Amino acid sequence: MKIIRHRPSRRAERLNWTETALERKPQKKALLVGIQYENDADYSDNDAAKVLRGPHQDVADMRDLLIDCYSYAAEDIVVLVDRDDPAQMQPTRVNLLREIKKLVEEAQWGDHFFFHYAGHTVQVKNSNNTEEDGMDECIIPSDGEGHIIKDNELRRHLVDVLPVGSNLVAVFDSCHSASLLDLKHFRCNRVYVPWVSKGKRRTDSMWNKTVRKLALSDLVPGEPVIHEVTQPPAATLPEISSRHVYQNKRVSASNVKSRRTSIDKLRYSSNDYKRLKIRTRSLSFKSDLEDWYEWPSTPAQRCISPDSMWPCSGYCTPTSPKEANVVSLAACKDDQLSYEDADGASMTRALIKILKADPHPTLKDLLTRVAHELHKSYLGIHDHARDWREKLKHTNQRRAAKHMPPLLPEEKPEMDNFQDPQLSSHQPLDKDAIWAP
Repeated sequence: MKIIRHRPSRRAERLNWTETALERKPQKKALLVGIQYENDADYSDNDAAKVLRGPHQDVADMRDLLIDCYSYAAEDIVVLVDRDDPAQMQPTRVNLLREIKKLVEEAQWGDHFFFHYAGHTVQVKNSNNTEEDGMDECIIPSDGEGHIIKDNELRRHLVDVLPVGSNLVAVFDSCHSASLLDLKHFRCNRVYVPWVSKGKRRTDSMWNKTVRKLALSDLVPGEPVIHEVTQPPAATLPEISSRHVYQNKRVSASNVKSRRTSIDKLRYSSNDYKRLKIRTRSLSFKSDLEDWYEWPSTPAQRCISPDSMWPCSGYCTPTSPKEANVVSLAACKDDQLSYEDADGASMTRALIKILKADPHPTLKDLLTRVAHELHKSYLGIHDHARDWREKLKHTNQRRAAKHMPPLLPEEKPEMDNFQDPQLSSHQPLDKDAIWAP
């Protein structure tokens, strides 16, 4: 006789848990941070250029957008601004980290979180080889550069704690912001814009400016051989002199149209060497000494081309989600600066303008439109800078005619740079997916 043991209490417990999970409504929470540094002791009156004009307004406009277009409740949006108001929570390092943890605590499948930062970002040298460019990106809280929050710290508190099925959208309107969350995928999310790829002329100019650093040989005196080279026993290895670069055609004082390289003859630290020959598939060179010296062969040690330590090749394909859905929209690349105009307008205002007209574009369309808006803004900034430079030139000409010293402004307006907004993600994106903060 088969005996079935029935445990009604455990079954009821499982049913209650399931009903609770089904009844729980996915939450939508946001944290908006805007820092203008007007009260920051690090940015004195002599450093007024570092005081921003737009972040407070950006945060207010973003809050309205989330409520009006994306059904966020006002009580679920936390705002941190450095306004001189005792009732206002200040965006210090302690407050920022505490509110970030509160934002994503008890996150579950289906939850949506939104994080927006408008302020300054700096780069510091990375010490553990975890950054492709060797630099860590850090946001600066309102209590100054002595309390920075690094990108890996942001990721640990904001991304790593999220479960599969939860969603986070982060918007960073600051300099050096592309990898502020240290997300894996960014190359595969880029879109084509005409001013980034301008055809053969731009390609040639970029190539001509490239300084190609020839790899130094691993044949260091007194060290083991790592290439396919035979050597005599108990002998020190030769030193290799520097390589010469021969120019085929010089374009300007700093650029050449093409180059070819050669490797100098070897210098020997001992007269015991008679002749040395090193071969690879495409390179063969030898000394000028006449006689051969027969060396006993040793097992060849070969070096293969290294695999990339960075997961995003630029050709990643979307897969079934195994991690939280995290998307970061940044104002620029890590090596670029982000600017605001005289009214404090920057990427945030361009983004809000686009989303008010179309709250649910595809990710590809959104990034493309933001890039075009920023490019248009920069063209206006550059036109203004050229007009300013022309007026300064005429003013100094008149001053010179009157034997007066020229005007030498401390800062010149921006007239050379652009910023390229970047879209990064925790896992490969379908760029035709809908923007849904």
